Amino acid sequence: MIRQTGPKIRSMDSQLPVLYSRRAALRHSGAHPRGLPPGARRPGDGTPARSVPVVLVHGTNGRSSCDWFTLAPLLANHGREVYPFDWRRARPSPDVSATHRHALELAAFVDEVRTATGSDEVDIVGHSWGAVLAHYLVRCLPDEPAAGSVRTLVGLAPTYGGTTLHGLLRRPHRLPGGLRRWLDAKIPTWREQMPGSAVLTAIRAAPAAPSVRFTTIVTRYDQMVTPYTASLTAAPHATPVVLQRHARRAVVGHLGILHHPAALAQVVQALNAT
Repeated sequence: MIRQTGPKIRSMDSQLPVLYSRRAALRHSGAHPRGLPPGARRPGDGTPARSVPVVLVHGTNGRSSCDWFTLAPLLANHGREVYPFDWRRARPSPDVSATHRHALELAAFVDEVRTATGSDEVDIVGHSWGAVLAHYLVRCLPDEPAAGSVRTLVGLAPTYGGTTLHGLLRRPHRLPGGLRRWLDAKIPTWREQMPGSAVLTAIRAAPAAPSVRFTTIVTRYDQMVTPYTASLTAAPHATPVVLQRHARRAVVGHLGILHHPAALAQVVQALNAT
């Protein structure tokens, strides 16, 4: 049973407060920029798993200490061991996409978690492009042992259909040179994240992963994925969840969904599905 009061939520036997607050998450991240969110662990701190461990994958320019500030302690309160994976904007090359490199890094991290916990399986929750990295792992890197170990993949505002970056990428050929240089510096993978990119096309063309349970959670007010249904259309094999069907007054966007109680309740439900 869960008891909710204001911005906090605790399970009956919990020791960790859970704050549904982006502002509190930013304060925590400012104080611990490369630290962990509450309730999370590093693979080296792992112990024999009591349940399937959960790997959390933040989005582009995200940071685990902020993005998983709410979900990590919530999952810990539900008896799950949580391991955030931080990735740092590799640049694409003519031969290998940055997404491919990050997906291999994610595979290595999953293997670390499995070794540390003794678990044969993991669940993954990814936000935005972090969900795409996990999707790429299970669909495009089937020879990686980690790919076969993924039991559940929950995409939270995933960019499976690409992102328009607030509409900037609707007409990429018209972008001024200065803006292109800024994107190259700040978001080196922006071309890979465009709708119809080679990376997204490769994922859609790859064989299905029937052993993985997919859930896609979206918000109608997503500013990065427009229309918000693009992620649902791009991953028709996933169980679709539209936040506003469960919380009609939830006016939250691409980042706010990371800290919304109804959205995170859907994450917990998807992870607990049998």
